[in-house]
Amino acid sequence: MTLLKTAPNFRDIGGLPTRDGRQTRAGLVYRSDALDALDADDLVQLASLSPKVCCDLRSDGERLQRPHRWPIGAEPRVLNLSVATDIRVLMPELVSELRNNATAEGAAALMRHLYRDLPMVCAPVLKRVFALLLDEETEQLPLVVNCTAGKDRTGFVVAMLLHAVGVPDEAVLGDYLRSNDAASRASLQHKVAALLHELIGISAPPDMLAAIIAARAEYLDSAVARIVADHGSIDIYLAEAIGLDDSQRSRLAGRLLVH
Repeated sequence: MTLLKTAPNFRDIGGLPTRDGRQTRAGLVYRSDALDALDADDLVQLASLSPKVCCDLRSDGERLQRPHRWPIGAEPRVLNLSVATDIRVLMPELVSELRNNATAEGAAALMRHLYRDLPMVCAPVLKRVFALLLDEETEQLPLVVNCTAGKDRTGFVVAMLLHAVGVPDEAVLGDYLRSNDAASRASLQHKVAALLHELIGISAPPDMLAAIIAARAEYLDSAVARIVADHGSIDIYLAEAIGLDDSQRSRLAGRLLVH
């Protein structure tokens, strides 16, 4: 069910199973695309959810172009946690590669490259998110994590959060892939088409656009493969790169899970 019709990738991560028979608690953590176009009904609905903190993973440029709208009197505290790995901030060599291979496979290769960088560039963000979730003295929940489409940067951060509390890989992937159903495909396709025209000077074919706006298992797998190559496993990555020890993971599970 779409909670916000003008932010169609806004959703609760509650209800996902864990390996020990529990499930993620509803109403505590939401993931979303940009919240800049909320209409009156959606503002009322968002106010009813009472978010306390928003972790905005967009760049400064994205935020300036599409500032969020919040319910008057129910504005959350917003943390601008820019993640500089996204199609909007492509390195010159990647732009050149895409221009030379402006195909669906070229676009998929680009996305795999971007995802390989996510474990490194998202490490500071994950430290902040986990610190918020573990803070029992200050009211930090409900919490919203968002980026522009709500599928790549947000998808990776939420995947690591779900893994940390014991959600099995297949359920983590299932939640990630839900962006294919929830996101506004036509609107996102239009934005990506305009961006690609600006970056590489071509009108991208539909299959190329589809490769970029999709959430695909191979993309998330690229991030996990990088983690395994650098750290050995996601568990070790969470301990070494994020500083999340077993005691903290147990406390996190206590806050975010229910029997």
